[in-house]
Order: sequence, then C-alpha cells, then structure tokens
Amino acid sequence: MKTLIKNANIVTTRGVLSAESLAYENGRITAVGGDISEADRIIDAEGAWLLPGFVDIHCHGGGGYEFMDAHEGEICEIADFHLSHGTTTLIATTLAASDEETAAAVARLDAYIASHPTSPIAGIHLEGPHFNISQCGAQNPEYIRPLVSGELTKIKAEYPTVMRVSAAPEIEGGMALGDEARSLGIVASCGHTDADFSEIEEAMKHGYSLMTHLYSGMKGVTRKNSFRIAGAVEAGLYFDDMQVEIIADGCHLPPELLRFIYKIKGAERISLITDAIRAAGMPDGAKTKIGSMAAGLDVIVEDGVAKLPDRQSFAGSTATTDRLFKNMMMATGGDIVAVAKMASTTPASLMGLSDRGEIAPGKRADLLLMDNDYNIKKVILNGEEK
Repeated sequence: MKTLIKNANIVTTRGVLSAESLAYENGRITAVGGDISEADRIIDAEGAWLLPGFVDIHCHGGGGYEFMDAHEGEICEIADFHLSHGTTTLIATTLAASDEETAAAVARLDAYIASHPTSPIAGIHLEGPHFNISQCGAQNPEYIRPLVSGELTKIKAEYPTVMRVSAAPEIEGGMALGDEARSLGIVASCGHTDADFSEIEEAMKHGYSLMTHLYSGMKGVTRKNSFRIAGAVEAGLYFDDMQVEIIADGCHLPPELLRFIYKIKGAERISLITDAIRAAGMPDGAKTKIGSMAAGLDVIVEDGVAKLPDRQSFAGSTATTDRLFKNMMMATGGDIVAVAKMASTTPASLMGLSDRGEIAPGKRADLLLMDNDYNIKKVILNGEEK
C-alpha cells in the first residue's frame, strides 16, 4: 500500500523542505518532495516536522526492564518503550557482569534479533568487561577482567549480531582487541578508560574509532610533576577521525559542554545516545538496579537521572531520545538539520546501517512526525504506524 504524507516540513541531510510531501511503499521511501498525487492512504502532517527515526547505538534498557536479564517479551517491552519516544533503531547494550550472565544475555538478544527482523533492535553492543577499573563508574568492579586472546572472534562467530565493543585500549591486550574488532567488522570504542592523549592516538591506529559517552568514564587534563598531560577527553575532541557519542540528557553534560562539543566535532562526528537503563521511564524517588535484578548494582532515580546510592556517580541514564533531541536543539540554536544528523544519520552511518537514518528515496520508511515543541506526534517503523 502506497502512503503519502503531505503538508510536512521534511528534514533532510541537505536542508528542510517546507510544506512538502513524502511517499513510501513496502517499507521504503519512494519519493521526497515534488508533486506526489497518487496514494492509497494520505496522512496530513498539518505543518509538523517529518524526521528520520532516531538511532540509539547505546541503550541498556527502559520501561522497567534491562537487556542483561530480559527475556523475549521483556525485550519487546524495552523496544516498544523507546519506539514510543522515536527510537526506530536500537543497539542493545550489555555491561560488566559474570561471563555466564553476559553469555546468556547475548544469546537471548541474538536469537531475538534473528526472529524479529522488523524490530527496532538491530544489533548488540558489548560494553565491557575489559575496562580500566579506575574508571569503572557504575560498572561493577567485581566483573571487570583482563582480556582473553581471541574471545571476540569466538563471540562474533557464535553471535553475528554483535556490532560494537567498548573497552579501555590501554589495558593489556586492549590494542589487540581493536585490531581484532576491525578485522571482524565490529566498531571498537574507547570506554571506561584511563588512557591519556597519546594512548588514544595509538588506539586509533589499532581500529578504535569512537569514544563511549564522551567525558563519562574517562579522564581529561591531569598533572604529573607539575606538567599538564592531555587526556582521553581532549583526544576525542581533537582527532577528526575519532567520532564521539554523548548523553545529552542535560545531566551528564551541561548545556555549555553540549555547545562546546558540537562546535568542535560537528554533527557528522557526534551520535546522541541515551545510555538508558531499566530506570528510564521511572519517576524521581524510584529505586532499582543497573544490570540484572539478580546481580546488578542498586541505583536511585533523582534529579531526572539514575545515580549510585552514594551519589558519587551517575548510573547509566533515564533518558529517551526525544529528550536528547530537545536538549540538542537548544545547544545548536535550533539547527534541526544538524540535530537530526546526530540523532539519526551519524549513528546509522557509524554502525554501517546504510538503509536508514535519513530521509531519501530507497531508505527505510522509519519516520517521525514532531510538533513545533519537538514532541512526538507519530512514529512509523518500516512503513508501519506504531
């Protein structure tokens, strides 16, 4: 069935097409702009923004569930929760846990993705357990462990939907892990790292191309014997070939830093991520876990963010991508084309998902209608209204 959306302000990578039309059929965009007259069904956007669906490449859970212990129905609940906030593609993320718990979570997710080809969940992100314990944050230090040579190759062979890995490149074997990831087509990201500038520069030679939640779980400038030493943060900002992901929830990074990062990196090198845990959707005062309910760490929801009980560290986030979008609209001075790139195009491209992330003929009909306050009016996933 051919569907026409008319009277929309269509956000493309090249600019906004005002009061224009878009057509899609069989889950694909067939035409953008111009005279599109024939359709089986017509949606009047009434001047709303028409954007590509959001692509969240770092998400642990939401709506009361988390991927570390979620089974099929609960995985569906997580996907539906974030879909209602505009996320049409989601990379399910693990965290540091026992080998047995992680293997079981990855097996469930891989099977789910294989059996749900139209689900928003498109792949798996292994966040840990190969981190620098000095930057563990809300990752359970009990489960941070050294690398085992060749383990990523074995994981990818058994679970082909693993798409990215976060690790500390400076730990023993960390550089080799980047090489291994690159050979497997897995995106390697520097995360929970105590590396300095030069070590990140070296990591880039070994396949690392992304900074996991920039500023969180990494050090900036430090001093040694009175001399300043640039850190991972500065390296992530400096190198043009290094992309960054940011948690633009207004808590992890204040507006000033959002503006700063955007000015330096630009929309083509920034991916907006939620880093959401099961607490996403819960009100202030809620108490729950990050990770599995059986072995995860206690967290509290306060000030619109999840925290460890000692309040010395955030614990993932409670964000949804529409919240990130609104914050970045303010940070960019209202540049909706740039924010759409950061929320959709850039992360899709980074993950090799060339069939989505922008509005163009031939792309998947993953679409959002948003009002002038950037609230979600309608979500379309693969041509189906949700």
